[in-house]
Amino acid sequence: MKLFSKYNRINIAVSIIVFLVGCAAFYFVLRVVLIRQLDDALHTEQTEIIAYVQSHNRLPEVVNAYNQQITFTSIEKPLRGSIYISEKIRDREKDEIEWSRKLIFGITVAGINYQATVTKSQVETEDLLQMVIMVGAGMIALILLAGYVINRMVIKKLWKPFYTTVHEVEQFQLAKQQALQLPVTGTNEFDLLNKCLTTMTSRAQQEYQVVKEFSANAAHEMQTPLAVIRSHTEALMQDEQLLQQHNASIKTIDQSVNRLTRLNQDLLLLARIENGQFPLQEKIELDKIIQQKSEELAELLSSLKITCQIQTVPVRISGNQHLTEVIVNNLLKNAIRYNVEGGKIIINLTPQKLIISNTSSLPALEAGKISQRFYRHPETKADGNGLGLSIVKQVCQVTGYTLQYDYQHGMHIFSILL
Repeated sequence: MKLFSKYNRINIAVSIIVFLVGCAAFYFVLRVVLIRQLDDALHTEQTEIIAYVQSHNRLPEVVNAYNQQITFTSIEKPLRGSIYISEKIRDREKDEIEWSRKLIFGITVAGINYQATVTKSQVETEDLLQMVIMVGAGMIALILLAGYVINRMVIKKLWKPFYTTVHEVEQFQLAKQQALQLPVTGTNEFDLLNKCLTTMTSRAQQEYQVVKEFSANAAHEMQTPLAVIRSHTEALMQDEQLLQQHNASIKTIDQSVNRLTRLNQDLLLLARIENGQFPLQEKIELDKIIQQKSEELAELLSSLKITCQIQTVPVRISGNQHLTEVIVNNLLKNAIRYNVEGGKIIINLTPQKLIISNTSSLPALEAGKISQRFYRHPETKADGNGLGLSIVKQVCQVTGYTLQYDYQHGMHIFSILL
């Protein structure tokens, strides 16, 4: 859930609770005020009745209006004090039950005790309360709606620099050696974030450049010692007497030199790819490259009794001839190295993708690790250096292709989306 949505939910929920509590408090306070005004009007009637009796020594003539009725009832004992009550009374004209406010007090006229009851309708009070509540509810709804719209517009505008920064960070690639360009937002927090990100990426680029130069230099410097070791190994292999005595040791040295040479070549290739030393505008006939590499490996496939099924159509792409050959060669060698005797390889090429599938004794691989450098499954042979798929992944990144892996029905499936 987005931060804005969380904020909006909390803000709206708290606002609704505050407004509901405020409305309830406002309703009861207003009701008390209106009832008190009604009681004041009843008290005024009581004062007028008492004044009339004191002046004329008789009860006033009762004239009942729509919203006020006065009744006098004789009682035996005088009634002391005044009583204010609210009760429901049936309105005979409207045939409805309505709330009314009553004032009951006692009065004595010519030695006779009476109970005077002054009744006023509360309909107008209740109507006024309802109108005030409806207007208040409408205002609250408008305030909440306006607050939501304003918050959405304002917060979206305030958070725009953040999403700009996220977009720039997503597009940033360490290998391209391009500085991270983040604009000044005018907001202290975002400016601080951008400054920290710029400093961090700049430091990472420097450290990455140092490591990359070290790897390239180390791989380059290893070429001469490797050539010397190889030449001396070949010289030792020419001495039959020495070869008979130390055959196993010399073969181990030769195999190790070969592996180290391949590793050195792969590291140099990775360094050249990362440095962008390959032009990517060449026109390449991918189907012919697949056919050529398959023919080169035909003898090896035959010795391992591996059948290779090829289904291709003419596909012409833009890229680099050497890098494309590296992709096909590495995927085919990978399919052969980890295959089983009597297994099969299926190559399927369409204008959209290249798919190379192979049988294997290995279970499904971890898709997130197969392209990591020097990663090898624990059950794989020790003759690989773990750079083959890493190189394929790196080539795909610089050429705009996508490497995908899947495992279905005992087949390892590697797809290159063109």
